[in-house]
Parts: sequence; structure tokens; C-alpha cells
Amino acid sequence: MENADVFLGLQDFLDRMRQPTASDFVKSIKSFIVSFSNNAPDPERDSAAVQAFFANMEAAFRAHPLWAGCSEEELDSAGEGLEKYVMTKLFTRVFASLPDDVKHDEQLSEKMALVQLFVQPENLDIKPTFQNETSWLFYRALCSMPW
Repeated sequence: MENADVFLGLQDFLDRMRQPTASDFVKSIKSFIVSFSNNAPDPERDSAAVQAFFANMEAAFRAHPLWAGCSEEELDSAGEGLEKYVMTKLFTRVFASLPDDVKHDEQLSEKMALVQLFVQPENLDIKPTFQNETSWLFYRALCSMPW
């Protein structure tokens, strides 16, 4: 899915969630985020809980009048919108919840920053058309993100 499609899918999801008939969905989403955030991190349990929540919500979308007559693509887009919204709210709890993970992420970022000091696009197996400042800046931005 292209970036514009992803943005439009998320925007459509948010627009539908603003409808008065979506109030039960909004309550369920907020309740899940709060209850999930209040539990101690447990990667196995957390993964199962998130996947079950998404599956239940996607099934509820299919049965709700807000998505009546929607195509499979639109329903998939709603599920992706839900996932983007929820995971944005839970990012620090899910992706930086264990001290060892945070430490390893920081160490990896430091090492990648050091590599970037001497590795240039021409040193990599990159097509010449992509060896430009924009691509390199994008690559460096990705490498500097705290994964």
C-alpha cells in the first residue's frame, strides 16, 4: 500500500470513528488502551491480547452499519487504521517497555550512527538513481530511529 493510501485509510477510519454511531467502538478502543497500559509488560500475553482485540474489532466492523456495503479493501483499511491508531497510543508501552530492550535499542542506534560516519551511498549496493541526498537522508533517518 502506498503512503497516500495508508494516510487515506487512516483518515477514513478516524472520520468514521467521529460519527455518533461509532461511540461503542470509541469506548472499546479507549478501554483497551487504558487496561493494556495498566498491565505489567509481558510480550507473550501482550501480543495475544493485541491480536485478539484487533480480530474482535474487525469482526465488529463487518457487522456495523458504518461499514455496511464496504468492500473487503475498505474493511482491511479500517483494520489497518485501527492498528495504526492503537499502536501509536501504545508505542512506548509495547516497543520500549522492557529496560533491556531500551538498552539494546540505544546501543544499536549508537553503532549505526558510527557506521554512518564512514559509509556512504556509493559504498553500498544501491542503484545509482537512488544514490542522491534525499534517499541518503531517508536512510539515515531510518537508521537513527530507536527501533
